[in-house]
Amino acid sequence: MRFEIAAILMLLSCGCADTRFAAASEPLCVSDPSAMPESWRPSPSLKNVLNTSPWSANEGNDAVRAATKGLDELIGFFSTHPAEVAMLDDNAVESLVDASYAASDMSFRQKARTGAREILLRLIAPYLDRTTEGRGCRQFYTLLSHTIYAHALLEPDDPRIARMAAQTNAAYAACGSFDMAIGGNYRRILANPGASADDVWDLMVWSIAFMDAQTVPGLVVPAAARELTVSVWHYLADYPLASARSYPDGATNRKFYDTAYLATHIAYIPSGYGRYAIYIRDAPRVYQFLRENFYAVLQIGELDLTAEFTDLFREYGCTEQTDLQLRDGTRYLLKLFHSAGDSWMAYREPYEHTDPDSYDLIHKAWTGLSGVRPRAAESPAPGTYGAVVHAWLKH
Repeated sequence: MRFEIAAILMLLSCGCADTRFAAASEPLCVSDPSAMPESWRPSPSLKNVLNTSPWSANEGNDAVRAATKGLDELIGFFSTHPAEVAMLDDNAVESLVDASYAASDMSFRQKARTGAREILLRLIAPYLDRTTEGRGCRQFYTLLSHTIYAHALLEPDDPRIARMAAQTNAAYAACGSFDMAIGGNYRRILANPGASADDVWDLMVWSIAFMDAQTVPGLVVPAAARELTVSVWHYLADYPLASARSYPDGATNRKFYDTAYLATHIAYIPSGYGRYAIYIRDAPRVYQFLRENFYAVLQIGELDLTAEFTDLFREYGCTEQTDLQLRDGTRYLLKLFHSAGDSWMAYREPYEHTDPDSYDLIHKAWTGLSGVRPRAAESPAPGTYGAVVHAWLKH
């Protein structure tokens, strides 16, 4: 049965807004180095190599060009590697859908959505001519994801949405239980205050999927999904987010690295992967973590993680003109882009193989373009993910 949206909002409202860190105690966008809190500042060695000049119009144009190139690289790769699209599955669609979220340039947004729609139609074609009989539990997440994207990318009255919803409902029924559907007992994971980042990551992915699933007509959202979504959000309020300075080896520590990726994706829950604005009060501990560890992450020098931090500062409403960390992050990403011959996909981290797999390849363009492109937060329309989550966050 579908659960009531109002109920989940009431329960969520006492989640990640941890009162131990008052939202008002943290500044939002800071462009003046002298006004930056001490804990946010770069190390002396990094400070000496950062560009201190104001953000220029030429740099803004360069960022737009780099974002456009990233989108073109994704679309070009998918059009010339059909076998890779089948293997990447919903990741191929998601990379383009994410690029469309809150894009300030409507032609860029439409180009990304058109590319995502073409890939989705290829992926769902094998399911549309089959009956739901014999649909297996193993296909539940894939079908759920495809149905959510069909609802997001096709016209509201497109009959393929209902057919995909029926396929997804049949796969869930084949699971026999909610735990089987999501691949384990999530309550056991949440009973451990220090559960592994991988386990928590999986639950966050399910949580976001079930929030999106509520908006799809005809799609059965199991009642247990209500408990999952609320429980995960409450759990994240106290999940340990140790700063780089907590480890002897700093930001190179593997546990810090995993925590940093987890922190970025906690912030993506209220923003719906970048669709909507986020606020400090949504999850003050996460905001504090992002700000205090940005320069440590920048010193690691990894494209993907730097791009996610930078992208999130933009989702908080900052720009290169108003925020020093965002400006430093964008400049660094553009430096990597140019160092690889103006190609995100051609860039290789020092530890990477010269011939990366297809996911690593597209992820460079996927995150790279998100880290440099301008955003204009979407206004949540009725019946969307944002309508249920964003309305709660604003109050």
